[in-house]
Amino acid sequence: MKDFLSRIWPACRQAWDLFASNVFAVILIIILVLISIIGTVIPQREAYELYLKLYGEAFAGLFVFLGLTNFYYSFVFNLVLILLGCSIFVCSLKRLTSALRGQLSIYKWGSFFAHVSVLIIYLGAIYGAIAGFSDNINIEKGSSYFEPHKNFSVKLNDFNAKFDASGRPTSFTSDLSVIDGSKEVLRKTIFVNNPLAYKGVKFYQSSFGLKGVVEVKGPGGVVENIPIYKGSISTYKATNQMFQVEDIMPDLHLLHGTAIDTYEATTPAAFIPGIGWLVKNKPISVQGYTFKLIGATEFTGLQVKMDPGIPAVFIGFLFLTIGVGIMIYVKR
Repeated sequence: MKDFLSRIWPACRQAWDLFASNVFAVILIIILVLISIIGTVIPQREAYELYLKLYGEAFAGLFVFLGLTNFYYSFVFNLVLILLGCSIFVCSLKRLTSALRGQLSIYKWGSFFAHVSVLIIYLGAIYGAIAGFSDNINIEKGSSYFEPHKNFSVKLNDFNAKFDASGRPTSFTSDLSVIDGSKEVLRKTIFVNNPLAYKGVKFYQSSFGLKGVVEVKGPGGVVENIPIYKGSISTYKATNQMFQVEDIMPDLHLLHGTAIDTYEATTPAAFIPGIGWLVKNKPISVQGYTFKLIGATEFTGLQVKMDPGIPAVFIGFLFLTIGVGIMIYVKR
C-alpha cells in the first residue's frame, strides 16, 4: 500500500499544482471562448436541410459527424467545463489556506471571496443547466402546449399584433391560460419582457408568425402537402426538390403598405424565391412544378425557461462584489 501511494503521490501532486495554476485556468477559459465562437458561427441543433444549404453535403455531413452542430452538449465542451470547475475549486481552496496562514488578513479574504464567487456562479450555472431547461415553442391560436416537466398546459386564447404603415410590427401580445388539473388556474396577456410564470417555469414572448401549407405537384403528378413557415427549407419528397420560404404574410394589405390592427390570416401569401408571391388558392407553375398555398394559421413563438440555478448565481455575484470591494479598498 505504501509503495502504491509513493508511486501515485507525485502524479497527484503534479495534478494539484496544474489545477492550482492561474495559467492553466486562463488556458481553459480561452479554449472555452474558442469553443463558444464555433457554437456561435455554426447554427446549433437545426434541421439537417439547413446545414446542406449553408455548407453543402460534404461539410454538412462532417459537421454533424464531429458534433459541431450540437457542440454545447458534446464531450469536448463538457470536459472543458469539468476541468475549469476543478481548477476554480483548487484555486479557491488554495486562497483559503493562504488566508488562514496569513492570520486572517482581510485583503486575502477578499481574494478568497472573489475566487469562491466564481466557483458559486459556475456551480449555479451547471446546476441550472442540469436541473433546468430552455426551449422555444410555437402555439397556434386555440391550441395548447403541455409542459412535461411540471405537468400543466398553456393555451393560447388569442394573439394580436399591430403594424405601422410599412407593415413592420410595432407590438405583439399573447393571451395565455394555464391549465392545471383540468382547471384554469392563471390567465395573463404577455408581451416582450413581461413573461408568464407558473411553478418556476417562465413563458417569454419571443416571436410570432404563420404556419402555412403548400400543395406541390411535381412532374410525375405526385401531390404533397408540405408545412411551411418563414425561413423554412422544405423538400418535395417525390423528387427531393428543395425550396425555401423567404417570407409569409397574413394579409395582402401588408404587401401594399397598409397596416392592419390584428394579426388575422385573411388572404395570406408566401414568398418563394424563383416563384414569387404565392397567394392563397392561386397556383403558380414553374419548371414542371405547381405550387398552391392552401392556407395559413397564426402562431405565437414562446421561449419556455426554468433555471433553478439563478439564486446561486446571484449569491456568487454578491460574493464577487464583496471580494472585489475588499481588494480595492483594503491595503495588503
